Amino acid sequence: MQPSELADTAHATSGNPPQRGLNGGRFDFDDGGTYCGGWEDGKAHGHGVCTGPKGQGAYAGSWHFGFEVSGVYTWPR
Repeated sequence: MQPSELADTAHATSGNPPQRGLNGGRFDFDDGGTYCGGWEDGKAHGHGVCTGPKGQGAYAGSWHFGFEVSGVYTWPR
C-alpha cells in the first residue's frame, strides 16, 4: 500500500482526521505508521513525511490534497 493509500484508509477508518484549517501536525495511523507535515481540508498537503508501520519505508516530499507529488521513497534493505 502506498503512503497516500495509507492516509486515505486511516482518515476513513480512524474517525480522527486532522481538523479543517490545521496547517501542520502529526497523524498516527492505527497500524503504527505516521504522517508529519502540512494539511489542508483534512488531507496531506504541502511538505510532509509519511512512514509505514514498523519501519516498512517512508515518503518525504510534496503532497497535493493526499497525493504524493515530488519526493523520495526510502525502503529498508
